Amino acid sequence: MDIQHFFIEKGQGDPIILLHGNGEDCSYFQGQIGELSRHYHVYAIDTRGHGKTPRGSRPFTIRQFSEDLLYFMDEHGIHKAHLLGFSDGGNIAMVFAIQHPDRVNRKEQ
Repeated sequence: MDIQHFFIEKGQGDPIILLHGNGEDCSYFQGQIGELSRHYHVYAIDTRGHGKTPRGSRPFTIRQFSEDLLYFMDEHGIHKAHLLGFSDGGNIAMVFAIQHPDRVNRKEQ
């Protein structure tokens, strides 16, 4: 991988990964991290080229961000996670869930 993601980590329990929108960074979720960390192991990441994560040399696309997420999960030993995305973060989460459905926890109704 050509980048190392900057991220905030807090809490215990099932992993949940927070994905911000275009032009934002992980601080977008600052108001939610505390409450979520009471129930989940929270990872709020800066995606490629946002916040403190470098742009790197790979394409700047939603598909690439999805592959970056897979790398991040593998690097941190996260087999499955809940995903919460805002704006383009939601697009990343959807593409990831389509490409890697076995890596996404689903909330049962």
